[in-house]
Amino acid sequence: MNLSNTKKAVIALSLASIIWGVSSPVSKFTLTQIPAFSLGFIRFSIASLLLFPFVTSHLRIYKKDCVLLFLCALFGISLHISLFFFGVRLTSALNAGILATTVPLFTLFFAKLFLKEVLTKNILAGAGIGFLGILAIIGKDVFIHGILIAPLGDFLILLSVLSFVAYEIISKKLISYRPLTITFYSFLIGSFILLPFAFAEWIHQPGWISNVSLTGALGALYGIVFSSVFAYSFWQWGLSKIPASRVGFFLYLDPVAATIATVVLLNEIITFPFVVGSLLIFAGLFLAEGTFPYHPHRYKKHFSSKS
Repeated sequence: MNLSNTKKAVIALSLASIIWGVSSPVSKFTLTQIPAFSLGFIRFSIASLLLFPFVTSHLRIYKKDCVLLFLCALFGISLHISLFFFGVRLTSALNAGILATTVPLFTLFFAKLFLKEVLTKNILAGAGIGFLGILAIIGKDVFIHGILIAPLGDFLILLSVLSFVAYEIISKKLISYRPLTITFYSFLIGSFILLPFAFAEWIHQPGWISNVSLTGALGALYGIVFSSVFAYSFWQWGLSKIPASRVGFFLYLDPVAATIATVVLLNEIITFPFVVGSLLIFAGLFLAEGTFPYHPHRYKKHFSSKS
């Protein structure tokens, strides 16, 4: 791993987080027209087909890693997406945003516990400053509207968060494979897990496809191409180059991207708390990433990816 790869990983992780941030309002609208399991199956089955031409010569997986790969798909695709979709339906976008910001904090804990990664003062301080930025962005809405208690929806979002963290930790165990190969298999296996549930939705709501508008179809297309193919590929590649304890910080960019998307799409106004929060988030990222004490040989053993 060299400095060049580190910079590329930072760009890849930032792009993935921005894409996912924009996808939050898009997914919430699309789910009003397409059932949750069906949307998940459509997204990842088609995404796996789009990725297949790029991994045809790198499909071999050792038998000893098959269970890990299955768990990666289960937690990172099937459970994470399903729990998130159903959670968003049952709680407010504000609550979902608050709970989603706990991903970096959980990642720090589990990376230390399972991957034995070192947590420096810079990383911990960056996590705290970034979290303050999140609170600044969402604080205005909390003050005005309060936190609407939706126990089931909030619980599902929290489980979705923990599922994504599990995906990150398991992915680090598969670091010897090309990131795109892991992404492809995660999509393929994850979509097969979702298939029977999507089929059940089709039996229960056989006419839903005829009610999908052009806007709903474009929302699904955004989920397939950007949220799935590009964002997951960027994230998996960045995860292969940077320790898991640092990767989670980039999800702090989600609410920034979501707010900007709301301004562009819904003509809302950028507020002073948003500007302050964004500056704190970027300061936290810089503290954790820009001044991170890098030693060329520290991660050489663990991050010798073939890509």
